[in-house]
Amino acid sequence: MSETSSWGPCVSCKWWQIEPAAAVENTTMGQCIDEDLQPFKLRVSGNSGCNRYMKGEPARAKGSSDRPPSAEPAR
Repeated sequence: MSETSSWGPCVSCKWWQIEPAAAVENTTMGQCIDEDLQPFKLRVSGNSGCNRYMKGEPARAKGSSDRPPSAEPAR
C-alpha cells in the first residue's frame, strides 16, 4: 500500500503519468501508475483524485493518454 494519508487530486500526484509534452492541467488525461492500481489501466484526468494520493510531479511516458493507456509505468 502506498504511503498516503488523505485524498488528493491527480494533477499534483506522483502516481499520475501523462504524455511527454502534455501540460499539467485539470483537463489533461493520463494514467494512474500507483503500483496496486496498475492492473486496472486507469485513465484519469488531472481533476480526478483518490485516497492513494502522494504529492509530487507527474511521471511522463508516451501512450499514457491512450484508450486504454498503453504506456509502461515510468516509476
